[in-house]
Amino acid sequence: MKKVVINPGCITCGACEFIAPEVFEVTDISHVKKNADLNAHTQLIKDAVLACPVNVIECEE
Repeated sequence: MKKVVINPGCITCGACEFIAPEVFEVTDISHVKKNADLNAHTQLIKDAVLACPVNVIECEE
């Protein structure tokens, strides 16, 4: 996994953090943790992309 981005429009529902807390953090905005090991959590990231209710998470493999 090369890159994970949360685009504008996030509603901070927390679904991504619930699915992959090692990668995502939700505070007043959602973001990808700075030192997250994307390769170790590829499937969880894909699951979070599918679970996002507003489809703002993108990943590049």
